[in-house]
Amino acid sequence: MILRLYNSSEQINQYLQKSVEIGHQLTESLQVNEVLQLFLDKILQTLPVEYAYILDVKGDELVLLRRVENNENKPVNLPPLKKNEGISGLVWATGKSALYHNKADWTEVAKGYMPENVESVLSVPIVRNQKVRGVLLLASSKKKAYRKYQLMIVDILCSYLGVAIANARHYQATKRNSERCALTKLYNYRYFESLLSSECSALRDGERSSLSLIMLDIDHFKSVNDNYGHQSGNEILFELARRLETLIGDEGTVARYGGEEFIILLPDTTKEDAFLIAEIVRRTIADKPFILHSNLEAERKAIQLTVTASIGVATAPVDADDSMSLIRHADRALYTGAKQAGRNRVAEYVKSS
Repeated sequence: MILRLYNSSEQINQYLQKSVEIGHQLTESLQVNEVLQLFLDKILQTLPVEYAYILDVKGDELVLLRRVENNENKPVNLPPLKKNEGISGLVWATGKSALYHNKADWTEVAKGYMPENVESVLSVPIVRNQKVRGVLLLASSKKKAYRKYQLMIVDILCSYLGVAIANARHYQATKRNSERCALTKLYNYRYFESLLSSECSALRDGERSSLSLIMLDIDHFKSVNDNYGHQSGNEILFELARRLETLIGDEGTVARYGGEEFIILLPDTTKEDAFLIAEIVRRTIADKPFILHSNLEAERKAIQLTVTASIGVATAPVDADDSMSLIRHADRALYTGAKQAGRNRVAEYVKSS
């Protein structure tokens, strides 16, 4: 018995040491997906686990985030759970861990999906700031696969996981906010400048065939602010951003360049194709009136306003060799070729002879 106790204490110490190491690794990662994958990888290496599920509290539901079965990532297409619904729902509701040694112990508790050959189940709440933020459920086809001290170890690991996920989500939210325009929700110039530099490097390395830039500026935008108020002007900027996002989709990246200027980056797009897309952009703006509310009147009546934009197009490598030259040439096409020629038109950059 003394030998068994000694061996058991040695195992516990080893598990505790390993859990601290895993905890440090988790908190070093700043991507939620990396945190979740690292956690599951370490759990599968440490405990006899055939089935592992991480669930996240979303409002009044428990939603599946990760699902690993026999070392394979599976689709997270299982229906959500409510409080007190199934083993995970019970752990969520009570905030207490659950340990079952065989199927007879949990059959009446379980609800919904569970692999047929499962016997042992270990489920632990993921707690952050004294509130259950998620649930971990581990399962094995062997009876009595988990011991109480292993439950304690998993509980410690879940504490690390809760902190790591919170840190990663905070970092991603901060990063996302720093990359976006607060008004239009589009990428801002800071992000776009970095992206353009990266894409130009890819072009030089032969990873891109071409790189087209569309720059547009709303015509007579100052008069909109003067006649209807700056809030009405903001409504136009926001709606225009949505139209551009819908039109461009995954084919490129749309950003607010500043003020009433927007910019679109189109990788692997020729100058001819970019010009056609720019013309579609122009018509998307001009052909459908914008709905705004006059903020200079007490009633704030809805007003339909036709808006136009002048657009410039430039493409690398035919027009430019670097990111700043590409922006400068698109800007020149916009003002010299479109604005000065009468507005509400598309112009491409033409090299001086």
